[in-house]
Amino acid sequence: MLGNPALYGLPPEVLKEDVTLEERRADLIHSAATILDRNNLIKYDRKKGYFPVTDLGRIASYYYITHGTISTYNDHLKPTMGDIELFRLFSLSEEFKYVTYRRDEKMKLDKLLDRVPIPIAESLEESSAMINVLLQVYISQLKLKGHSLSSDMLYIARVQDVL
Repeated sequence: MLGNPALYGLPPEVLKEDVTLEERRADLIHSAATILDRNNLIKYDRKKGYFPVTDLGRIASYYYITHGTISTYNDHLKPTMGDIELFRLFSLSEEFKYVTYRRDEKMKLDKLLDRVPIPIAESLEESSAMINVLLQVYISQLKLKGHSLSSDMLYIARVQDVL
């Protein structure tokens, strides 16, 4: 941060007031600790500055699960969820944010939707529905044609092993 403050969006005036950027770094640590505490990944003691990790935080750290995914699971995961809800929740994981729907694959996805065992309520134009379909295709070991869908499915399969 000190070497190239502009890269971190810091105007030159900040360095004049906080030469070592100690306040800025403390703010970043506090913000990150607050987010992690809110998602039950750590227990943040603001007064003492301690933040011991929780079991959930240890798991998320070990498997590289984002705090956004943990937050989604904390908010929506219920003990009475069925397969439909579990697949939908899984498809909302932040790790899949770069898997996007492509219009040219609509027909292939429509055909796959008819072959997957668990119904999907969302429109296939939503990325989460596409992820849901491809996850079911992978688990069901259905054959898949098309390079881009195959690469998306392999990515989803690798991530699902972690989640």
